[in-house]
Amino acid sequence: MSLRFGLLLLAAPLLWAQHPRNLFAPPGQEQSQPRSMPYTGLGGAAYYDLSFGAGLTIPVNLWGYVRVPGRYLVPSSTTLVQLISFGGGPTEYARLTDVRVIRDVRVDTTIVERVLVYNLELYQRTGDPSQNPLLYPGDTVIVPGGALSTLEVVVGVVRDVLLILQAAVTLVLFFRGGR
Repeated sequence: MSLRFGLLLLAAPLLWAQHPRNLFAPPGQEQSQPRSMPYTGLGGAAYYDLSFGAGLTIPVNLWGYVRVPGRYLVPSSTTLVQLISFGGGPTEYARLTDVRVIRDVRVDTTIVERVLVYNLELYQRTGDPSQNPLLYPGDTVIVPGGALSTLEVVVGVVRDVLLILQAAVTLVLFFRGGR
């Protein structure tokens, strides 16, 4: 393998992170409309640019029980429901009655974190706009899981422990019977 090819392989993730929409376009035919594509030059974290090429954008984080969590660059007019939709929507175990927005608020020279709680099931039923706020730069949206998701984790851990125990008992019986 040549030195140039090796350097290209090492630099490819950085090139992709810098120019994902124009990486494979022929010169002069770059795409005018950016795609929602994760940047990969952030140490494995997902970063999505949903700015659609125009207007003021803000960075926000989407965590928890959504299909595509990550850091998003979205239009400044994005609401909570729109961000969750950008993230592929909630998973089946998401608890939409307790969606949290963590917002950094400056008070004098200190940063104070405010935790705001919204009920998106109420928003779905009534359309109450107070339950679907505009997002601010740096907001972190957390969609928690319900009791079923916790039960699923506990059952998975118990299953893994039982499988290890079963393997250990099988090995002991196998070697004890072979003597």
